[in-house]
Amino acid sequence: MAMYEVKTEGRKRRKSRKGGKLRTAGRILGKVALAPFRLGKAVILRPRMVMAAGLVGGVLYVGTPHVGWDYQCNHPTRGGQPCLSVSYCAYYGFQGRRVTFPDYGEPCRLIGFVPVDWEKLGADVRELVMSYVREL
Repeated sequence: MAMYEVKTEGRKRRKSRKGGKLRTAGRILGKVALAPFRLGKAVILRPRMVMAAGLVGGVLYVGTPHVGWDYQCNHPTRGGQPCLSVSYCAYYGFQGRRVTFPDYGEPCRLIGFVPVDWEKLGADVRELVMSYVREL
């Protein structure tokens, strides 16, 4: 049986890039400065990303679609007369039942876009997390 002995006599020197630290810093700053433009190009060239960004922006700006279901008139109506002014409108949709209070003289719409209720969403997420923690 043969024994081998491995010995290292020094180490290889790294090849230094021309320009040194100043050029490296300039290269890094250039990449950081161009990052938003590269991201913009990636978003524009990918239609699915554009559609997803539009959907998220629409939900944040306009709200989620809800169907009108329940309302209460400000005044009593006689048979066949429409309600022209309501005190509240109840909608059902992605966020569950949401009640809105339109301005005086405005009717309820059949389909309405209701803004996201961030407080309720945060409370629901906290409750979900706490239920998982209790199970552990």
